[in-house]
Amino acid sequence: MDTERAILTAIYTHLANDTQLSTICSGVRLGLVWAKKDETFPYFVHRLHTYARSDVIFTGDYYLDFWDFRDTAAKIYDIRERIITLLDKAYIVANGDTYSVVRSDGEMSGDLIVARLWLATGWLIPEDTEGIWHYASVFTMRFTRSLTEITNLT
Repeated sequence: MDTERAILTAIYTHLANDTQLSTICSGVRLGLVWAKKDETFPYFVHRLHTYARSDVIFTGDYYLDFWDFRDTAAKIYDIRERIITLLDKAYIVANGDTYSVVRSDGEMSGDLIVARLWLATGWLIPEDTEGIWHYASVFTMRFTRSLTEITNLT
């Protein structure tokens, strides 16, 4: 699988399967770049912008935006807190062709570290409709290409 796709899939799975985030949001609705038309609040979109540093090493910015519709921003900050817990300083590891997100060394069990994420910034974005809260976050990432992609370079 393409490295970028594998990383986005691992993060999607990690967020979608988190029971605490699912409880906060009444289910995790996460789209790639776009949300479904008339998606139920709260919802998320994510994307990855990558930069080659060599044939093997890349850096990137992982963007995760989320929206809610409420009288206050309280829930958007609850979501933010959980997202930071799940992704800040997380590793993405490869076990064969499967990538997954782990939070600590103890969860790795010999897996190959493919990527590391760090929270870079986050901010509220004003929306035209009163009561819509939009929070944008960026996580900096450093990662290596998949072994298949590295092998194909020769």
